[in-house]
Amino acid sequence: MKIRDVMTPDAVAAHPETTLMAAAEMMRLLNVGSLPVVDGEHVVGIVTDRDIVVRGLALGFNPRTSSVADVMTRNVQTCSVDDDVEEVADQMRELQVRRLLVVDEQEHLIGIVSLGDLAMEMEDQKLAGRVLEGISEPAMPLAH
Repeated sequence: MKIRDVMTPDAVAAHPETTLMAAAEMMRLLNVGSLPVVDGEHVVGIVTDRDIVVRGLALGFNPRTSSVADVMTRNVQTCSVDDDVEEVADQMRELQVRRLLVVDEQEHLIGIVSLGDLAMEMEDQKLAGRVLEGISEPAMPLAH
């Protein structure tokens, strides 16, 4: 099975200059916990609700004026629509991440695949459990 079969296509993205408040409102309206960050057509990062709180609000950033570029993760992990689901699940486990951005050959955003997508679409619940187990292990803090 390929990532194209389980991913969420057409993920809504934020621009690096989107304010933290606007990004949080986008997340609320979409009922999601993260947004890819795209400049032009290229992925430049990802921002999560946790980034906004822990890297933004807790450090005194003003949510009305500070941008997602101030708190986003820049070293974004990605995969391709043609990647095998099990390989991507292993990649997520090894990287200890709950989601990967799906990009094309030019690094343009195609969609997003999450642990939830894997769990809901795959018959092999053990695979999703293995990924979650790997993600749940303590990890080094990510630099942004």
